[in-house]
Amino acid sequence: MKRVLSVVAVLAAMTAPVFGASIPILAPGDFIIGVDADGMVSNSSYPGGEAPPNALDRDSGTKYLNFGGPGSGFIVTPSDISLVSSFVLTTANDAEGRDPATWELYGTDDAISSVDNSTGLAENWTLIDSGTVALPSDRFAVGPVVPVDNMAPYSSYRMVFPELKGASLMQVADVGFYPLPDGSGPDQLSPSDPILAIHAGWDSRSPAAGPTGLSEGPASAIDGTTDWKYLNFGEVNSGFIVTPSIGPSTLDSFEITTANDAVERDPVIWMLFGTNDPITSANNSDGAEENWTLISGGTMALPDERNTLGPRYVIANQSEAYTSYKMLFESVKDAGAANSMQIGEVQFYGIPEPATVCLLGLGALTLLRRRRA
Repeated sequence: MKRVLSVVAVLAAMTAPVFGASIPILAPGDFIIGVDADGMVSNSSYPGGEAPPNALDRDSGTKYLNFGGPGSGFIVTPSDISLVSSFVLTTANDAEGRDPATWELYGTDDAISSVDNSTGLAENWTLIDSGTVALPSDRFAVGPVVPVDNMAPYSSYRMVFPELKGASLMQVADVGFYPLPDGSGPDQLSPSDPILAIHAGWDSRSPAAGPTGLSEGPASAIDGTTDWKYLNFGEVNSGFIVTPSIGPSTLDSFEITTANDAVERDPVIWMLFGTNDPITSANNSDGAEENWTLISGGTMALPDERNTLGPRYVIANQSEAYTSYKMLFESVKDAGAANSMQIGEVQFYGIPEPATVCLLGLGALTLLRRRRA
């Protein structure tokens, strides 16, 4: 009789959420990515002495540096319509991590209306080719010839470097475009050609590590410790998409723990969305590839004390269970003073779907039977 009662007690505990007892929904290891609803933006800028024309001056002692980092590059308009079948990059003076690691080359015959330090997306661009480039560790060194699969000449070209060797700034000393795949023929670029700095990236960036060396990516928001935090330089309209491993659930409330510093970065206005679509949005994207349903929203008054659990906020009007959730923070405590949004921890509370709870109960029953065997 005792054994039967033990099983019944376990099953009752596992199925309690069905009868209204709200439980934590998020757990360390759940799928989570950082997003920002503002979409594609430019963070391009450069020092006055390290401007884009330096990439065309055929002098490895000068360089073009872009503070936008990954996703930065340039638009160049050769003096004549040209066919580009290969290119060569020359490394700059310092910081190997700033070297491009991947590239995308686009062409257009539109008149260039993009401005300097923009996204460079004002024109109709055709992706010509893309790939990797293995630049040498040596400084002031000419890199390998990179073939480009291109059969059409264009009046202007847009080169983007989506990934770098590891740094947060991008730099090149010189760039050469050539008409043949082996890098032969005259350089299609000249020092007098118009060239613009660009950066095309999602307005969502989380540092790999903070000043303490600890992670500040989205996973730190559900790791169960306030030692780490989630920080997003997208600031307003940034947030996260999370897929709880517990399965489909109906939420009724949430809590947020403040991070370690900078009160002005604390979120104030929140919006919660749900979806049952598979998540195809990428980390540090706008998180808009899925069909999202607005569930609820409101304001928060998180405590100014750091690493402190805030109040529990009600999620109103959710009547359908969802497999994934997107939470966006439309404002922070002081957008003028803040350079980012941050939270220490987040927890959703709600009720898993009955099917999920039944599976958990069956798992518990199986475990008890194995222990009796």
